[in-house]
Amino acid sequence: MEIKTLLNSVQSEQVSSKKTSLYKTIWRWHFYGGMIFSPILILLAITGAIYLFRPYVEPMLGKNLYYVEQGSKEITPSLQLKAVKDKYPNDAITSFTDVKDPERATEIGIAKGDVSYTVFVNPYTGKVLGKLQNDQRLMEIIVKLHGEIMVGKIGDNLVELSASWAIILLATGLYLYFPRNKQSFLSVLRIRMRKGSRVFWRDLHASTGFWMTIILLVLVLSGLPWASSFGERLNTFVAKAKLSNAPEHLWDGSIKSTKINKDVAKTPWAAENIPIPESVYSNKGMLPIENVVRIAEQTKIYPGYTITMPEGDKGVYLISTYGWAAGSVKNYVTMDIDQYSGKTLLDYRWKDYSTFDKTVETGIALHEGRYFGWANLIINVIACLSLVLIVGSGITMWWKRRPTGTVGIPKASEGNKFYLGVLLISVICGLLMPMVGISIFVIGLIEFIVKFIKKKVRQIGIQ
Repeated sequence: MEIKTLLNSVQSEQVSSKKTSLYKTIWRWHFYGGMIFSPILILLAITGAIYLFRPYVEPMLGKNLYYVEQGSKEITPSLQLKAVKDKYPNDAITSFTDVKDPERATEIGIAKGDVSYTVFVNPYTGKVLGKLQNDQRLMEIIVKLHGEIMVGKIGDNLVELSASWAIILLATGLYLYFPRNKQSFLSVLRIRMRKGSRVFWRDLHASTGFWMTIILLVLVLSGLPWASSFGERLNTFVAKAKLSNAPEHLWDGSIKSTKINKDVAKTPWAAENIPIPESVYSNKGMLPIENVVRIAEQTKIYPGYTITMPEGDKGVYLISTYGWAAGSVKNYVTMDIDQYSGKTLLDYRWKDYSTFDKTVETGIALHEGRYFGWANLIINVIACLSLVLIVGSGITMWWKRRPTGTVGIPKASEGNKFYLGVLLISVICGLLMPMVGISIFVIGLIEFIVKFIKKKVRQIGIQ
């Protein structure tokens, strides 16, 4: 009986030791990820919270450009385009957007070399109210900070890496603080205010992270399709697996085109990589924009759409409505029209999307806080502020709990199993998120080298 009890005790200790070892390992990687990527995660949270209010903030900042006094009748789109051409004769007109608000100016895109502007025109008088350089508008700066930290491709990759690590941090944090019994479950329901600052910051970090995990995961995952590396792999996967319902003739090569939709206009994500068909040249000349407006109205495209002007003799009129302007994802439209005949070459709408496309588009709408109105926006703001709180409380907790004069890195598990585990995790993550896999491998390699050097130094010291 005593032998059996002893064996049970040994087995219990072994199981406990394995659990402790796993806990230490997860805690260590949670610490690494949090300390390395916390600055970027805070930046993403703050810029994301600001960008949620784009359709409300921009008009307020430029009331003299965005708003006009309502008149009795609007002049034709052609006359509005002529007013812009007269004002900026050396610039190319690229787009036309009638916001369909009786007190809003028409927005006409122009390009001067590689620089693009938005010109605001009074639709009742044809008066040009002024222009804004697109890449210098406040919300464009915010979105560049949010998407690429203002440093292009490198920044885009850093943002993707940080967002991917945010998923790991949320998953490991959930493991570390998940309630394992009734008592620990109660701990995530309250924040202890009278147990000292160390306990307070620990509770604030753990409780906020626990309750916001699902919402934050949805926000992070729905933002990844925009990332260049992940986005490219996703598009390749969609094409190979034929997960999109884009018209077959656009994929089978019968339409020859060197450009895709996102090269010339802003369209819904599901239509970005569709090749643009070509207009069949006619010496009768290009159709006036009124014909295109009439087609949009006849096919019941949601008001507020943007018409992108044809590029060259073979270009098409591209009608697009998406994002806030569409009012709902169900109003998304991407339409290509032959600039000479007015023939519809592509009419791709929400009803045509595959389940996969609809899922991604729904995720993007949730990410931007516009899927179910103000409630969606408020939830996203709370989520962004929560992320700042989680990261900030984590840094504060580390600072208060670390031993004086040390960095306070959680101790690693002993033996080579830890590094084999790191290698395995690197491979798994590398298949799904290559940059994350590489970063885990690099951090693990650095740790192994540091540990190896320390061991050699101790051996030399003993000798």
